[in-house]
Amino acid sequence: MVQKFGGTSVATLDRIKNVAALVSQTKKTHPNVVVIVSAMAGVTNKFVQYANGMNTYEGNPEYDSVVSSGELVTAGLMAMALGNAGLQARSYSSWQVPIFTDHRFGRAVIQNVEPSHLLADMENGIIPVVCGFQGISPANRVTTLGRGGSDLTAVAVAAAVNADICEIYSDVDGIYTVDPNLYPESKLLEYIGYQEMLEMASNGAKVMQEQSVAYALEKNVKIRVASSFTLCPGTIISERNSGRKVCGLAVVPRLAQIKISPKNPSDLPKLIALLAENFIYSDVIGQNSKKTSLMVDKKKALLAINLLKQCDGVTCAKQEIAQQSMAKINVVAANNSEEITKDLVKELEKHKMKPFRYSTNACSTSLIIAGDKLAETIALLHKYCELDK
Repeated sequence: MVQKFGGTSVATLDRIKNVAALVSQTKKTHPNVVVIVSAMAGVTNKFVQYANGMNTYEGNPEYDSVVSSGELVTAGLMAMALGNAGLQARSYSSWQVPIFTDHRFGRAVIQNVEPSHLLADMENGIIPVVCGFQGISPANRVTTLGRGGSDLTAVAVAAAVNADICEIYSDVDGIYTVDPNLYPESKLLEYIGYQEMLEMASNGAKVMQEQSVAYALEKNVKIRVASSFTLCPGTIISERNSGRKVCGLAVVPRLAQIKISPKNPSDLPKLIALLAENFIYSDVIGQNSKKTSLMVDKKKALLAINLLKQCDGVTCAKQEIAQQSMAKINVVAANNSEEITKDLVKELEKHKMKPFRYSTNACSTSLIIAGDKLAETIALLHKYCELDK
């Protein structure tokens, strides 16, 4: 079994001791356990501030060296705590495993995990404690896997050691029909399919990193998402779908408007694809022969602009001041259709909440709406899609 513990689960020494107790219980029924840890809550943000203070940002190799160091401390402390609990353990940084990635600093993708050291440890009764979020590039540089990257580490390690299940622990009970912070009446899902979860994760749901879900789908890694603070059984992510017509709402509360000027308008699909390759999903909201306006998650706007500026085919890429705040809701359905989309739009129009833009794909309906109508729209769609049941 692979068990991953997020930053809130290891935020203090007492919480690390609590996690060690959980791992001790697991060890009684699963003799072979690998532990993956994030940095203690708040540490990575502090290191990001340090790097930014040196005018160094995501994409620079030294940035990755700095912001990945928090996991080293947690892994060492976790190995100590397991030792104090009477278990044998040793910590691993990414290069010691090793975990091989591509060369995209700040958003690297795992290419391969060499499991021989981990398997040998488990064979000798030792619990490997592996730093999440880290990898090693083809040029032997430390890379980081993007926000939430410890999830990807856990799934990749689980695939490499052929684990029965990969458990992801945080301060959240599991996957909900919509973010409970946005809609307190949301419901916990017992099961959700890989494709459903991938659509949720790539469109605003924060519980799982989208790269990790894509990796789990590719390698058929079964995941359980649960809290390290409660006894809630959590949510299983696997081939088994939620069983609902609509499984949930993925929300991006704040969108940013970006203006780009491609040298050749026919290059626009390539530019949108480039953003998607870096897990930045965009919506075209305006276009003429000279410029195109895109909507992206506000948190990813700076990264999107920097990526576009590096393209030879772009003469201008900058953020525009939008006339009003906008948000996006993706209504996720395993078997989505244009009919479902039409019904959703009719329902919103009936309540005088017509979306600015909407689109359909095989797994979801994307709705761009007024930001000041977000709470009202979530409540309406949650009930209309029978997610309250």
